[in-house]
Amino acid sequence: MRTKLFAISVVLIAVALYANHANTVVAQTTAPCTVGHTSPSTGFWTWPANSIVNIYVRDPDFSEDYAAAARIAVQNWDAAAAESGSNVHFIFHGLTLATKTGSGDLTITRGETYDRKRHLAFLEAHSLQSNRLIDYALVIVDVRVKNPEVLTNIMAHELGHSLGLMDCYQCSRKTTAMSLLKTGTEPNGIEGPTPCDKSAVLAAYRELALHLPSTAVTLDKPSGQ
Repeated sequence: MRTKLFAISVVLIAVALYANHANTVVAQTTAPCTVGHTSPSTGFWTWPANSIVNIYVRDPDFSEDYAAAARIAVQNWDAAAAESGSNVHFIFHGLTLATKTGSGDLTITRGETYDRKRHLAFLEAHSLQSNRLIDYALVIVDVRVKNPEVLTNIMAHELGHSLGLMDCYQCSRKTTAMSLLKTGTEPNGIEGPTPCDKSAVLAAYRELALHLPSTAVTLDKPSGQ
């Protein structure tokens, strides 16, 4: 009888430990995204919902290695188009000799952007109607960026800006692409949107639809070529 009770006790303890572990895992995976802590705020310029954005890397500012690194972030954000609620698709075209300024174009170039806030890049958004919607844009990457992997992180960050996300200086590490990089040579491992980034973009585009309900424009052809 004692042996039987002992066996039952062991089983109950094992079940309790498993349940506690499961609850911990669920808590970790379903923890809410908190603006300013694990999620960025929104309110930046955005591409129109349902649009197609053509992305180019300017030569000779960058080599093929850097273009391949930028492609990673572009494809990761493109894969999140439906889940994030923007339905903005990014098409990567690789190296170009010209800066593209057609509707739906984004060109990655070099320049001086580093400042007191340690910005290693800057999204220069152009809105022809000044209505918060981007017509074309440049991503200007600082000359201090000497590592292709860092360019992947930068593009994950700057594409987030182009979908309405703001910088998050205080956000926990790895929770968002919108935190700042430390240096131009040290990657942070974030190659696309995190779950909190997708949630924030969803909120940004819901808000955008309330204020600009008639701006869901589809650009169905690559432009500026």
